[in-house]
Amino acid sequence: MALIDFHDVDELKNRNEALVWAAIEAHFAANPDTCRCRDCVLDTAALALNRLPPRYQVYTFHDNSPAGGAAQEAQEAREAVAAASAQVAKRPHHL
Repeated sequence: MALIDFHDVDELKNRNEALVWAAIEAHFAANPDTCRCRDCVLDTAALALNRLPPRYQVYTFHDNSPAGGAAQEAQEAREAVAAASAQVAKRPHHL
């Protein structure tokens, strides 16, 4: 068996995922004409996450919130989502 079979990998999280999803919600609320189909939303999330550095953290019952620099990280996520959304709008996969 592989090591992954013996460890709870669900506790390993990229802190940027929650920031990107929050930024997507805000971006789409501010831009009502943006396509909200499954493909466009997931493409936007994937592109935004790929623009950001990974920020992995092990979440436990003692520590389940992102640490330090939250305002800067949130701003980076908003910028990544805006750029990703513009890229998806130019070449959507749902057509």
